[in-house]
Amino acid sequence: MLYCARCGARLVDDAKFCYRCGVSVSAPKVEAVSGEVRREEFQISGSQLVEKVKELIHEGNIRRVVIIDPEGRTLIEIPLTVGVVGALLLPTLAALGVIAALVTRCTIVVERIEPVKQA
Repeated sequence: MLYCARCGARLVDDAKFCYRCGVSVSAPKVEAVSGEVRREEFQISGSQLVEKVKELIHEGNIRRVVIIDPEGRTLIEIPLTVGVVGALLLPTLAALGVIAALVTRCTIVVERIEPVKQA
């Protein structure tokens, strides 16, 4: 199964461009992931947003985090790949702090990669 390295969208095998973000799909831009994508949703208050996202990132095995407002609009999408930690996440966490100050409630949608169980 192929995924866009920029936004994490699942791609068809013969895709030339990502349908979601439009990036050209080539060997270095696409990562094969073995496993199934599982979505989880958390309803939280704005004051808990940054801490919950930090906790989720620390858990690992996450492909993408999406923050959605109560009206269903996407506020921010954070594609996560292996190796994106520490200082690279600081600007994103700062943006989450601003969002947390502006919203009272939001939904965090997490896409996790569940490894395929070997029989």
